[in-house]
Amino acid sequence: MRARPAVLLLTLLAVGCGGDEPTDTASTPTPNPTTTTAPEGSAANAFIGSLAVDPGDGTLMIGTGLGLFRLRAGAAQPERVTGEMSTPEGEGTLSSNLVVRYAEPGELLGSGHPEGAGALPENLGLISSADAGNTWEAVSELGESDFHILQATGDHVVAVRAEETDVLVSRDGGGTFDTRTPPAMPLDVAFDPEDPARMVVATQQGTFSSADGGDSWRPRDPIPSEQLAWAAQGLYRSDPGGLVKLSTDGGATWKDRGNVGLTVNELAVDDDGALYAAVAGGEVKKSTDAGAKWETLLRLQ
Repeated sequence: MRARPAVLLLTLLAVGCGGDEPTDTASTPTPNPTTTTAPEGSAANAFIGSLAVDPGDGTLMIGTGLGLFRLRAGAAQPERVTGEMSTPEGEGTLSSNLVVRYAEPGELLGSGHPEGAGALPENLGLISSADAGNTWEAVSELGESDFHILQATGDHVVAVRAEETDVLVSRDGGGTFDTRTPPAMPLDVAFDPEDPARMVVATQQGTFSSADGGDSWRPRDPIPSEQLAWAAQGLYRSDPGGLVKLSTDGGATWKDRGNVGLTVNELAVDDDGALYAAVAGGEVKKSTDAGAKWETLLRLQ
């Protein structure tokens, strides 16, 4: 994507959003974040590496090199969220280069790097926010780990450090981890929210599944795969080129659903079954029919 100097253009392309004001759809809404405009000259880095949907109110959080953005359900455009984090060593600002996930309604977990130079360590380990990214606190691995893969439901967390094969599994909200080693380096990891011992990894060598929390692994489809999202309907996956498949048996068998049209950087699903896919150019696409058809939701450029 070509950079536009000194300007960040946020364009929302319609998929039923229009210009309506956001609506409250749950009793535990995501709090209002601090919002700012993007820093000058940053539009060259609109790559979206993180999508997370709040199970409480449907808010979509979008992690990019430009910053962390929040799209409220029904909103006309996303807002850039800038947060603060304090540690014994000092304070700093967080926004860009974060991977975020919702463990509970309104409860974010994240990992990544601070915003520019400051007192915070380069690797933030696992961090949490109870106010939609306004403020953050350390959970574990501060200064030690940069988790490029992160999934969470309640107290069950799985994480993978950058460029590593080991999958770290936590049952206490990320306070401590046990190490599990799949047969190949994960490009993504997902676990069944109803049975966290069921886990699948997507790799360049295909998909592998585990029924015992990663103690043992079984090869499944040998076709290279990239992104995963586990929902009540089953396990979704995206392959190179944008083909989306669905498994209703924990990754043992797969059926083609549709094609996003481009290779998917990140795949997410909400509690209503809507799928979200981030693709090149800072674009997020959405499907409301289990991946059969896709429309553009928004584009950061």
